[in-house]
Amino acid sequence: MTVREIWEAVKDFFKRDWTPEEKILIILCCVLIGVIKGFLLAPIKRGIICGSNNGNSYVTNDWLEDEE
Repeated sequence: MTVREIWEAVKDFFKRDWTPEEKILIILCCVLIGVIKGFLLAPIKRGIICGSNNGNSYVTNDWLEDEE
């Protein structure tokens, strides 16, 4: 489907003999379906990890030497 065909379909949708409330309801349903689909496909459901977790670490104990 080309962009021109999609644009024509959108124009035909808005030219239909529906009430504005019906058109708003259809658009709202499409947006909500997109949000739900996004939540289901999002990687956040596997958890959020801050950092690279590649096994490398650099830890210094300079603060322990200052107390003595």
